[in-house]
Amino acid sequence: MLIRNSFPTVVTLLVTALACAPSEKNASVLTDDIPICGTVQFSDGCSDELDPMIAYGLALIHHMTYEEADKVFTKVSEADETCFWGPWGKALSVIHPLWNDPPSEERFKAGADLSQAAMKLATTEKEMAYGRTLAAYYEGGLQTPERERLKNFHGAWELAFNANQDDLEAKAFYALSMIAVADPTDKTFASQLKAGALAEEVLLEIQDHPGAFHYIIHAYDYPGLSSKAIQVANTYGTIAPEIPHALHMPSHIFTRLGMWKESIEWNTRSAAAAMKNPVGGAISMHYFHAMDYMMYSHLQRGEVTKARAVLEEMKGRSGPFHAHNATAYALAAGEGRFHLERMDWKSASMMSLPASGEFPWEKFPDSRALNAFAIGLGAARSGPVERAEMAMKSLDSLKPSIKHPYFLGQVDVQKNIIKAWLALGKGKKKDAVELMRQACDLEWATEKHPITPGELLPSRELFGDMLVETNSPKEALEQYEMSLRRSPNRLNSLYGAARAAELSGDHEKAKEYYTKVVELTSDSGDILERRQSAMEKLSSL
Repeated sequence: MLIRNSFPTVVTLLVTALACAPSEKNASVLTDDIPICGTVQFSDGCSDELDPMIAYGLALIHHMTYEEADKVFTKVSEADETCFWGPWGKALSVIHPLWNDPPSEERFKAGADLSQAAMKLATTEKEMAYGRTLAAYYEGGLQTPERERLKNFHGAWELAFNANQDDLEAKAFYALSMIAVADPTDKTFASQLKAGALAEEVLLEIQDHPGAFHYIIHAYDYPGLSSKAIQVANTYGTIAPEIPHALHMPSHIFTRLGMWKESIEWNTRSAAAAMKNPVGGAISMHYFHAMDYMMYSHLQRGEVTKARAVLEEMKGRSGPFHAHNATAYALAAGEGRFHLERMDWKSASMMSLPASGEFPWEKFPDSRALNAFAIGLGAARSGPVERAEMAMKSLDSLKPSIKHPYFLGQVDVQKNIIKAWLALGKGKKKDAVELMRQACDLEWATEKHPITPGELLPSRELFGDMLVETNSPKEALEQYEMSLRRSPNRLNSLYGAARAAELSGDHEKAKEYYTKVVELTSDSGDILERRQSAMEKLSSL
C-alpha cells in the first residue's frame, strides 16, 4: 500500500502531531494543512492497518528526520507489540550513516536491544534480512569504530538487496549505505555513481520517493557530479515542503555549482521550518545547519550586511540548542567564516569560542578546531604571532579527541596553513610556499564533509593569495583556477584570479574574471571594495 492512501484512525491521530505527513493524494482523512513527505510503498508488514504507519516511518527515516521516525515506530509497537517493524524502525533511527554523530553509549545500547528484540519477532525472509542489517551494525559493540560498523551495515544491506532486487526500500537503503562507506580519496567516485544510479532507479518507479531524492543529492554532492542532481535539487522541496532537512538538501547541489541565490532561498525556508520543529524542546540542528549554508552563500554574493544579520541571529538565539555536531559546526564556523571571507584578519585573531549557554563544547573537538584555525590564520596574517602559536597548540590538544578521518585530516591542513603564513611573515618564502603546497595536497586528497558548505577558506585560494604576495602571479592564477573548478563562483577566488591574470599580463582573462566579480555582486547592496576595484579595472584594461 502507498503511504499516501487513506489512513486508519490510529495513523490519522498520529500525523496531526508531526511535522511530516503522507501525500495528500487519496488521503481524504487528512486535513489540507498537513504537509506532505513523499511516497513509500509498503505492503508486507504486520497488518493492513499498520502498514501505512510503517511506510510513514520509513519516509521520515529517508528524510533523516530521525526523532519523529522514532515516535512513529513507537506507535507501531504500541499498536502491536508482536510487530517486527516497530523495534526495527526505532533501532534504525539510531543509525545516522551520513552524519558525523555516532550514537552515545546509552543510545547505542538502546538501539542494540531494539535490534535484538526485532530479530526475535522476525517471521518472514524479508524481516530476517532487514533485521540482519541492523544486527550487523550493532553486533560489534561500541568498541568497533563507527566506520567499521557502517561497513558491516553496508554489507548486510548488499545481501538484502541481492536477495530481492525488486524491493525498492532495500535498494534505497543499499544506496544510502554505499554512500556512507564510499572511499573519500577515490576520485573516480565509483561508489557514489553506483549509489546514485540505484537511487535513480527507485525514482523511476516512485516519482516522489523521499529516499531517492535525498540519496541522489548525497551521491552527486561532489565536483564534476553535481550537475547530475540539479533536477532533483530543484524539485525536492515539492515532495516535502515542511521538512527542514528536505528544504536544505538542494543547497548541497546549489553550493557545488555556485548557485548562491538558490541556496539562500532554500536555506531560508529550511531554517524557518526548523524553528517550528524543535528537538526535545531545543532549537534543532537543522536550523543551524541551514544558517551556515545561508551565510556562506551571502558572503559569496558580497552581501555582507545580510551575512552579518545571519550571524547575529544565530548568536542572538538563547538555548537550549540541539547538542549535535551540525549545531557545533555552524556556531564555531559562523564568526570565523564571516571574518575570514572578508579578510578581516585582525577580527579573526581576536575571536573566542561562541557563547551558547550550556552547550557541551567538550563533545565537539572538531568544531572547536575550526575556531582555533580562524584565530590562528587571522593572527598569522595580521601580526600577533603569539595568538597564532596559541591556536596551533589548541589544534594539537584537540587532535587526539577527533575521531572522524575527514576532520582529523583537516587539523593537519589547518596547522600547515597557519605555519605557512607565519613563515611568510618571517620572510621565509620558500618554507611558506612548501607548507602551503603540502596543505593543498592534504586537503585535495579527500572531499569536504556534507556538514560544511565549504572550508573556512579553501587552501588553494589561500595559496593563490600567497603567490600573489610573493610576486608569482602566473602560478597564483593556476591555483585560483584550480580552486574555482572545485568550488565554482567563489568571490575571493574570482577576484584573486582576475588580479593574478592582470599582474601576469593576461588582460583578456583578467577582464573575464573582473566581469564575473561585478556580475556576482550586482545585488549586494553593500559598498564593496572589490566590486569597485573590479569596475575600475574593467574601464581601464
